[in-house]
Amino acid sequence: MLKSFFAKSPTASLVLATTIASLLSAWIIAASSGGMGLIGRLASLEALPRIAGAAAIVIAGALVTYAMLRLARVSANVALTAAGPAIEPGQLRLLKIVEAPPPAQEGRTAQQAIDDLDAMVGLMPVKSEVNTLIARLQIEHRRRAEGMKVSPVSQHMVFTGPPGVGKTEVARVIGDIFRGLGVLKRGHLVETQRSDFVGQYIGQTAPRTLEVCNRALDGILFIDEAYSLVKEGVSGDFGGEAIDALLKFMEDHRDRLIVIVAGYPDRMRKFIEANEGLASRFSKTINFPAYTAADLCEILSRMAKSQGFSLPVGFESKVVPWIESNKSAPGWGNARAVRSLLEKMREAQAVRHARDPSAGALDTLTMADVEAAVKMAETPL
Repeated sequence: MLKSFFAKSPTASLVLATTIASLLSAWIIAASSGGMGLIGRLASLEALPRIAGAAAIVIAGALVTYAMLRLARVSANVALTAAGPAIEPGQLRLLKIVEAPPPAQEGRTAQQAIDDLDAMVGLMPVKSEVNTLIARLQIEHRRRAEGMKVSPVSQHMVFTGPPGVGKTEVARVIGDIFRGLGVLKRGHLVETQRSDFVGQYIGQTAPRTLEVCNRALDGILFIDEAYSLVKEGVSGDFGGEAIDALLKFMEDHRDRLIVIVAGYPDRMRKFIEANEGLASRFSKTINFPAYTAADLCEILSRMAKSQGFSLPVGFESKVVPWIESNKSAPGWGNARAVRSLLEKMREAQAVRHARDPSAGALDTLTMADVEAAVKMAETPL
């Protein structure tokens, strides 16, 4: 048992070895003083008070040393969490998940979810924030395991950014991480919007909100365009009642539910600031940047490959100008827009093959298909 303890605690082993060596030295020094020989003094009772005094000083020093080493170790861990680990482009594997007992239900593990997020195109600021989240959760897990105090921190989050930048998928990843680290029992994601909460008549809204929250219990409640819950200047709207019911449920089940609200940055900021209850519970904001044209071309290529199609060499020359001319449009959907473009490419290929069944391979999209799709998608969906 002692062997196992010292193997797991190098700090304790070092302090114990130092203490023993110091005690022997103190005994010899104390016993060597006086007129008798060394061996005689070691056997003499007269040396005991000096030896005991020296031993007390050595033991006290060893205890102080051990406490300082432990404090330094904890401080280093906390500093790592506070600073947030550095992250290289395209990497999120710097932090491996040390999971709680494996999840009972089917689905990906927390590490598999992290790997999936790491493989997503772009989103470097988001990946960095998730990396920091993992670091903090694992530090808390280690502190609990060592019997140290863990102060509760609000886990609710605000996702800000335009449509089609991966907010829902990242929410799923976070649910898997929380499940893997034992923070949530299930970690499943329940996607909702205003119509899931707000009723048309008196007495409908609170029961609807309660039903949605119960479905999300032990997992993630994701509310897209959360600011739509409140319509300013509209009399008789029940959105405020939904928010009040939601806040009460969050408080009553704060250890079993994580709420993520999402939407455009400016509107989400006003939404959170408009209600003190929301502002006090949503202290973490993750901003999702819009994809660049290069990111969207890579996403388009991956989408085509996953569907069993290959794009022509140089397709970017037709797609990039279309992206640049449309990315500022109100209906621009980032990854959703290029998904729609791919669908139009497939339609163009189908028409081409309908006219000429021998017009090339069925798994190949041509530049003519790309050009036809871009023409059809002059206004992105």
